[in-house]
Order: sequence, then structure tokens, then C-alpha cells
Amino acid sequence: MGEAIDDSCILSLPPSQLLNDVRSLGTGGSADEKSAYILHRCGLLKHQALTESGKALFRLAWVLRKDKEAEHALGQALRQLTPIQVIEQELRGLGPVPEDGVLDLLKQHHAVPSGTSVTDLRPLLRWLSSVDIASYSMRHKSLRSLAPAPDVALAGEVQAIAAMISPRTPFLNVVKLRRVIRPLRGMVWWADPHFGVRALEELAAELSLGDVTAVRILSGDAENVITPRSKRDFERFQQEMSNHGVIAEWRIDIRGVRDWHDRWLGDDKTVWNVPPINTLFKNDYSEISPASERPPFEDWWRRSQPR
Repeated sequence: MGEAIDDSCILSLPPSQLLNDVRSLGTGGSADEKSAYILHRCGLLKHQALTESGKALFRLAWVLRKDKEAEHALGQALRQLTPIQVIEQELRGLGPVPEDGVLDLLKQHHAVPSGTSVTDLRPLLRWLSSVDIASYSMRHKSLRSLAPAPDVALAGEVQAIAAMISPRTPFLNVVKLRRVIRPLRGMVWWADPHFGVRALEELAAELSLGDVTAVRILSGDAENVITPRSKRDFERFQQEMSNHGVIAEWRIDIRGVRDWHDRWLGDDKTVWNVPPINTLFKNDYSEISPASERPPFEDWWRRSQPR
């Protein structure tokens, strides 16, 4: 197996080590390099400190000493990793799949190094089974995905769901964004410094307008964002929303004041980290994942300027 530090290092990193490194970080120590990568990747670590999610896992594992619950919580966090995403999404609905087939599928998606063997893979499969992410049969040497059907795994219902954006799945990339938009309710937010008006099409087509009261878009003030065309398109979008009783607004958080760079889409209960809309439609590698913390949308909105 290769030594590159990427999502595939979870194959050689026992979950017990991850939990031990959460303990170390929570008590003023440090973490192994691979552990730090995985914890950061899954939203448990940021700037070498545990996030709120990481602190919650620390309390569960090391303060309350609830071993089983901590293992399951860690399993939910690790569902964002590419090998586990491939297993959950690609095997959904297929029933038991031979472990050799699972390995070849992972290799096809470049989710594990080419030299990975079934022996290398088995510890991860057994652990996924122990935390109810998949069902592994040691007798039949097969694996079955336990991921819910796409129309069941809605944002807000399965908080640990994450979606890998890949050039191999150009149509499914858009489907994943639509699955995030459809269950949004009440006031809908989309904060993106370089908001692309192509996103308005997805909002108009996928929002459940009977359940939405407002749409608030917050962007930066770059010249390629604040254009005559984007203004015209938004005015049409605004009128269409108004026809359904939905108030649509677009505000600008100007340079020199704006202190955020990521992109979020959500409502009053659920928030997702999303890629730039152009990245998604270009099919570049990225991901859609639940945000580990809720950004201060309201504060940004109050200080911003109307479009």
C-alpha cells in the first residue's frame, strides 16, 4: 500500500488510534499525521484544535466513557471519506457483494492504492459492519451497503451524509445538489463569495416553494459576480419567487469587511458546505457535506449591502 496521506489511509489507521488521538488533542497533546488528516477531513479538527464536533466525540469517548456510542459517532463522521462514500453509494441496493468485487470497485474509483489487497481491506469492512454502516459477512466474504435510498437520505434526517463530486458522475453531481435543495424549508440561505447565477436555476426548479418563505443570497463584490447579466437574471428569479409568496433578496458583503471564504447552503435547521457552483458543473473533484458549525449568516446579512 502507498504512503500518500489521503482518504485511503483509513485502511491502515485503526479507529482506536483515531479515538486515542482525539483524547490526546483534547488534553493538550498532538495527533499522528495520518490521524490529524482524517480528523480534519471529517470536520473533527481545525487549526490543530478539536471542533465542536470533535469536542463532542471527546466527551462521549473519554469523559462519559461510552465506548460503543463513541465508535458509532466516529463511524458517522468517517462516512465523508472517499472509500466509504464509494462503498455506500455504489453498493446501495445491490445486496451482498463479494469482497473482491468491493476491492475492484474501490480501485476503479481510485479510492484505494492499486496495490491494495483484500487482506488490507478486511479490517475496514469489519469495522464498518460493527458501527452499522455496512453489513460484512465473514462467512460469505461479502459486503452489503446499509445506506438509505436517495429519497430517504434527506438533509436534516441523515446529518452524516456526504456527497462526492466527481468528473466520473457528471449527472449525479447535479442530482446530489438537488437532494440538498429539495428538503430546505423556511428561510433558505446561500452564501458564496463568487455566487454564480446558474445556481438560481437549481433553486427555482428544486425548492419546495410551498414550504419556503424567503431566499437570501449573499455574495462578494467581484466584478465577475456583480454583472448586468446576474442582475437581470436575479430580477427574473425574484419575480418568480414573489409569484409564489417567497421573498428573494441578494446582498453583497464587500471586500475589506468580508471575513469568510467558504460556501454554505442551508435553512434555519440545516447547513451544508457546498462547492462553487461552477466547480460542480465542471465536474471537478469536490464534495457536499454537512457543516460542522453554523456560520453567523445573520451577522453577515446585517452588515451587507443590498444588491
